[in-house]
Amino acid sequence: MDWYPWGEEAFERAKREDKPVLVDVGAVWCHWCHVMDRETYSDPEIALFINTNFVAVKVDRDEMPSLDRKLQRAVSSITGESGWPLTVFMTPEGTVFFGGTYFPPVDMYGRIGMKRLLKEILRIWREERGKIKEAALALMDYSPSASQTPSFDVVETAISSVLSSFDFEYGGLGTGMKFPHPTVDNLLLSYSHWTKDDVDKRLALFTLKKMYQGGIFDQVGGGFHRYATDREWNVPHFEKLLIDNAELLEDYLNAYLTSGDPQALDALELTLEFVLREMTTEVGFASSVDADSEGEEGGFYVWEKKELMEASGKEWDLVNEVFQLVGEANLPGGVLRLRDDSSDLAKHLGLDVGSFLTHLRRVRETLRTYRDSTRKKPFRDDNLYTYPNCRIAEGIIRAFPLTGMGLKEALRVVGELRRRVSRRLQGGGEGLLEDYASALLASLSAYEVTGDLKYRDLSLSLGEELMSFLKPEGFTDSRDSREVPVMDTPNESPNSLALRGILKLGLIEDRFKVPEETLGKMLGDYYQGPPFYAGIISSIGATQRGLAHVVVIDEGDGLADKLHREALLTYHPLKLVERVRIEDRDLVTPLVRSMIKYGNGSRAYICVGNTCSLPQSEPDKIKLLLKSPSP
Repeated sequence: MDWYPWGEEAFERAKREDKPVLVDVGAVWCHWCHVMDRETYSDPEIALFINTNFVAVKVDRDEMPSLDRKLQRAVSSITGESGWPLTVFMTPEGTVFFGGTYFPPVDMYGRIGMKRLLKEILRIWREERGKIKEAALALMDYSPSASQTPSFDVVETAISSVLSSFDFEYGGLGTGMKFPHPTVDNLLLSYSHWTKDDVDKRLALFTLKKMYQGGIFDQVGGGFHRYATDREWNVPHFEKLLIDNAELLEDYLNAYLTSGDPQALDALELTLEFVLREMTTEVGFASSVDADSEGEEGGFYVWEKKELMEASGKEWDLVNEVFQLVGEANLPGGVLRLRDDSSDLAKHLGLDVGSFLTHLRRVRETLRTYRDSTRKKPFRDDNLYTYPNCRIAEGIIRAFPLTGMGLKEALRVVGELRRRVSRRLQGGGEGLLEDYASALLASLSAYEVTGDLKYRDLSLSLGEELMSFLKPEGFTDSRDSREVPVMDTPNESPNSLALRGILKLGLIEDRFKVPEETLGKMLGDYYQGPPFYAGIISSIGATQRGLAHVVVIDEGDGLADKLHREALLTYHPLKLVERVRIEDRDLVTPLVRSMIKYGNGSRAYICVGNTCSLPQSEPDKIKLLLKSPSP
């Protein structure tokens, strides 16, 4: 295949030679991208036909997410398909006239084969060019077409939409293949906090426990695969992405802080241990781990019963009691999942949940040691992309007061950040909105947990840069773009990340704010699918019901440690925590300086909405005030 990179050279050649352009969008971690490369594009007949009659362009989704979004929208509008690999047919002028996802070399799996498709595309190009020009779509920047009032009614509408598609038997949304939706889980947790109704919180926790029990969670090594191919979270697509595990780390952290459920904590810790063990590099964290191992999809993760017995050794009876193998029909073995909820399994074995999970942890370690020593690990993509690195750093830092793990590794990521952010931690092109927004959130979390003013100053600098992306319709994907990415995919949208960061930063300095009219624009098209706007809607709800700002004044008497920890580990939908040493009184903002004047000994001020408490010296009062309804 004579692949070109995306750029003018490819389209200029297509114009000169009057040829259509074939664009293949993929990613290192994408299993079916590798299958299509191996089976379709490596077919000599197909490669010759494409090289002779088309101009072929290869796009890396992780390198060019903004282009990917535009191509996905165009293909989805024409054929209803989207995802990876994305196969796009374009005119030399850069318009899209056909596309789809995976195409096998010949007709199979109920899909047209690439050999037949290419011939038909070429026939239409030569004989019915007019039809192509009539149907072709330009690659358009998306900007919201309407505006909504950013009221709590939007939250209510979104919750109703989530409930209408919620799977009350297995958790998650819909009844087919399932992706995790961390922003939806967090909207449910937020709504329960605001309304003091536990139903929505229980639904979020129900989903997270079902995922933790299923095959989408690596029961042996921890961490989550990309998505499940079935309703019950049994059989995953086996790639593990840093961004997915970053979001789920925070998802389970929030669930644990609101519920105290030991299964949420176990999922959180096992995921964190996986990231620190398997994805840490010298500077940051690897981008992904492949689905394939030695040519087999999921080969590293699946088991035959005989091998599982051998690996379990003297623990076989327990393994057989608590785990089951699923999905053997379509894989070279079975995927391991828990048979039931851990509390029910513990009861069956006559144990309390804590003792059961401790014992289960030892069993998992036995199986992991066997797996690591007998199998070749999948390929790891060591690209240090800024966005997922900052997202995992934020999650690790936020969880550190609870887990005591990973702070050094996460702060190493934040230490690579400067006022101007690039696509990679160490170099690369100018950062996109997702890079700046995630960098701000990581820097803020470092400031909240360490109290080091250098992270506050970095956050203020990053916030200033991020505000240059803000237009009347929302935050644009880059400084010179008109694209306003607002939808969760289901990874949290760049606009949601940016809005959350600016709202938190605005509690430090009120010059950081997003106009109400712009909030309304961001929500403009949310009726198309409210669950896919859950990230932004959670922040809208927080603006309506009150952001929380906790300031701990540290007088060096030891009490500040307890107050600070309580402030960090008490759940609130949108909260900023500052810890200020008394000797830094001249370096802080006027608001905090005014707080230092009042009270003696270490103390905390808790502000929710526009109301601040008197100085508090009892950790339990922080919890009480953060959980109280806003005035």
